[in-house]
Amino acid sequence: MQTNFECNKHQFIADILLALHHQIDQFMYNLVYCYPYEMILYQWINKLYFKGASSDQATQLIYKARNIFLLKRTCSPEP
Repeated sequence: MQTNFECNKHQFIADILLALHHQIDQFMYNLVYCYPYEMILYQWINKLYFKGASSDQATQLIYKARNIFLLKRTCSPEP
């Protein structure tokens, strides 16, 4: 049971990373070394997996969330 769960989760992550045009090995390397973008993206993927979203739904939600997140950071006025 645990093996099937982990296999499904890994496939879910791989599907999303490929849809977002990320190299899986580079993403995992950056995740291990706590790069902020990869950490946020992994948290989003994890939450969507446990909520039962399909990889297509998760990809679309991540596209939207990423755009909002990036626009919010770049459009804020300088202090």
